[in-house]
Amino acid sequence: MGRVIVADDSLLVRRMFQRLLGEAGHEVIAVGDGLEAVESAFAGEVDLIILDVLMPRMNGYVACRLLKSEPSTRAVPVLMLSGQADIGDRYWGLETGADHYVTKDAPPERLLDLVNELVSGPRHPRPPAPPAEHSQTDILGRVSELLDRKLFEATILSELGQVAGSLERVGEAFTSVMEVVARAVDYSVGSLAFADGDDLEIMVMARRPLAMPVVDAFEAQVAASATRERGAGPPLRAVMRRFSSTAGSEPESPTAEPLDGFESFSVTRGGSLNGLLALAGPSVAQTANEHRAFLGRVASQALIVTENARLFHRVRDLSLRDGLTGLYNHRHSMELVNEEFERASRYGTPLSLLMIDLDHFKSFNDENGHLAGDAALKAVGRLLSDAIRTVDHVGRHGGEEFLVILSHTDHESARRTAERLRSLVEGHPFGPGSAPRRITASIGVATHPGSDARSPMELLREADRALYRAKEAGRNRVG
Repeated sequence: MGRVIVADDSLLVRRMFQRLLGEAGHEVIAVGDGLEAVESAFAGEVDLIILDVLMPRMNGYVACRLLKSEPSTRAVPVLMLSGQADIGDRYWGLETGADHYVTKDAPPERLLDLVNELVSGPRHPRPPAPPAEHSQTDILGRVSELLDRKLFEATILSELGQVAGSLERVGEAFTSVMEVVARAVDYSVGSLAFADGDDLEIMVMARRPLAMPVVDAFEAQVAASATRERGAGPPLRAVMRRFSSTAGSEPESPTAEPLDGFESFSVTRGGSLNGLLALAGPSVAQTANEHRAFLGRVASQALIVTENARLFHRVRDLSLRDGLTGLYNHRHSMELVNEEFERASRYGTPLSLLMIDLDHFKSFNDENGHLAGDAALKAVGRLLSDAIRTVDHVGRHGGEEFLVILSHTDHESARRTAERLRSLVEGHPFGPGSAPRRITASIGVATHPGSDARSPMELLREADRALYRAKEAGRNRVG
């Protein structure tokens, strides 16, 4: 049969277990508190440990947590005992790693069946014990380290929770989350990846100066890990990459050597991959196994926090978009003009606006129908969006009018951009049937500084007057 440690501060309970288990052929080591139970478990082979919840010097929770954190006793089953069926006792008993929880008023035959089941379960080879003997002072010191680590882990998870309620921008949320993760493990580059069907959005944070080929190789590892964790199905394809760095402007040159120590921690929901946290760097390679479960919880919390920001961004973005074209709507376009004008005025950088109007669009609608007209407006929106820089903005100003906001762009550069956009529209076929119609556009350009505009609205009026001059001059031109 088995060798069983019974830890309870009640002499009556200890004697009851000694008689019950002894008659069944088990060897019983009866001790009075959790500290003695841990000391006995560290001293030699044992098949089961029974711990009372409330004991002097060291209670059952702390003893169980310590036993489950030590390699030499981690696989030994633990049965937690409580004097009452309190839901909190059960929760914390199982949270500390106990294999079973039972109240002391359970029938003796039930206790014996449970002991026999646990003792006869699969056995794992006991790892070699440390060479030095475990004194009670050593054990108490280990408990202190364990409690310090658990407090640290709880603090990290709490800080991630605080980030969740304080940030709404995706980039800010991701940066804050990865800074908290850096307190748990000193990584060189980290990533949060979100799986959506066959698509994978990868967000990368570099905390050391890294050459872009190194970052690209890390992203490939992230995508491969996500595909592997998902299991069945085609490889996930990265549809969006966000890269940011906290390396600042350090004088050291970017590292071009491949990174060591890649680790990933996946998060699943409903049996499907939701995403993963991936980290790389020399320190990551030294992550102890006992910290992996904690980093798995960090990954889950980090994904939740950043996903909330992503969802908020998507919902907010819908309220800023024109329902037909998907471009920024009139209200948000005006907000962007105000923001960019203020920024240009503060830093002395140029800002240009392009006011675009489709020529004779009413005739196109009358001849081809409003469905074709809507399709043409959407096509123009795509042409404009694809042709401008990511730092610029394009919105639907109203009807067949569009507004393009070009930051850090002087008047001559803005006119070249306007001419390029005019040519794109003119060269694109619109309308249904085998003989598509051509649509042209007139464009007005206004730049600050460089005009008399002293406010965002005055700059808009300058662009509108330039558009009017283009139409007066014959349309399909830049004014």
